[in-house]
Amino acid sequence: MGRTSLIMIMGFSTALMMFGFDLSKVSTAAYENYIGYYERTTAHNIAGSVANMACNEFFRDSTWSASSYNTMSIFGGTAKATIQKFSVGDQKHARLIVSTQYLNARDTVVVLWGQSRFSKFAYYSNVEGSIWWVTGDTVWGPFHTQDKMRAAGTPVFQGKATNRDGLILKDTAAHPQFLGGYQTGVSVSLPNDMSTIENSASAGGRLITGVNTVYITFNADGTLNHKIGSASWVNNVNISTWAPNGVICVRNGDLRVQGTVNGKVTIAATGSTRGRVYLDDDIKYAADPRVGPSDDIMGICAQNNIIMTDNTANQTNIQIDAALFSLNGGLSAEDYSSGDPRGVIDLYGGITQNSRQAVGTFTGTPPVINHGYRKNYRYDSRLMQEAPPYFPLTGVYEILSWYEK
Repeated sequence: MGRTSLIMIMGFSTALMMFGFDLSKVSTAAYENYIGYYERTTAHNIAGSVANMACNEFFRDSTWSASSYNTMSIFGGTAKATIQKFSVGDQKHARLIVSTQYLNARDTVVVLWGQSRFSKFAYYSNVEGSIWWVTGDTVWGPFHTQDKMRAAGTPVFQGKATNRDGLILKDTAAHPQFLGGYQTGVSVSLPNDMSTIENSASAGGRLITGVNTVYITFNADGTLNHKIGSASWVNNVNISTWAPNGVICVRNGDLRVQGTVNGKVTIAATGSTRGRVYLDDDIKYAADPRVGPSDDIMGICAQNNIIMTDNTANQTNIQIDAALFSLNGGLSAEDYSSGDPRGVIDLYGGITQNSRQAVGTFTGTPPVINHGYRKNYRYDSRLMQEAPPYFPLTGVYEILSWYEK
């Protein structure tokens, strides 16, 4: 009996010793895992913090080289940031790489920047003048002005609204609704000239020179008809062969355009004395993005005004499917203060202009259009991600992607 008890005690003791050893191993592994997790988390947090600080430096000054972030001591660890700059077509890019180490753990964050294009704006103006945004006004998409922003009543801004010179409220009843956020002190300047788009047309598109006026009619099958100066009309020209990169520019001349666009195209007219684009009729997409998927996207750029022609076709509404850009002028209507009302400007896209132009006049309270057009402007949300070919750049960098290894 005593021998049996001794064997039992020895067995229990051995089992307990083995259990204690396993428990010690588990405790040690848990502690090591905790230490490893803490080190990895700290290294990751350092990488994210330094990346955010570096992004702020680069956003404020795109010439920043990250040399001051070459070797940093932060939160008990170290970090190093580098910036690599490169170009894709006319668009400049920058890649920010942040590498960190905390004890035995390492981490990396890679941020890709790219210059944005003016086509992203639902509305942009360099000069607002005395224009007030009032109750009933709604801007769908990003808004920016380099001027003061004036609000009366409750205008609604669905996208982020920014300005350079501040916000003026008409009175104590003014409560603009900034549903996408609001920021002042933001500067986004227009380019100095139209040379970039001219160069793009010359390099891989179609640059037309030596004539006063070019006529283009787009066809729904992806072709166009054109009349250059006094030459005869040439019909059914394939856009992809006539202007492979999608850019058509008339230098020192005017462009008159209409039709149905199939594909991705940017048209432009440059020149200090001419440089105008006339919309002689509707300019619309073959596949309407309002009702379904569409790969059609259009940019209309002018050094001076983009003008809705006073002709028979435009007497009963005008449809404009495009991102508009006017360097020195804006969207205007020919003979806007005379004749019968012409209906509605149905603009689906966005508008960037130096200054707001008149498109009609009104009378009475509530106001009723007595000459020119009423406005129905809607933002094409695709322009947040995709731009017409070689549309003018803002020169401002934006984050395109943020990758954490």
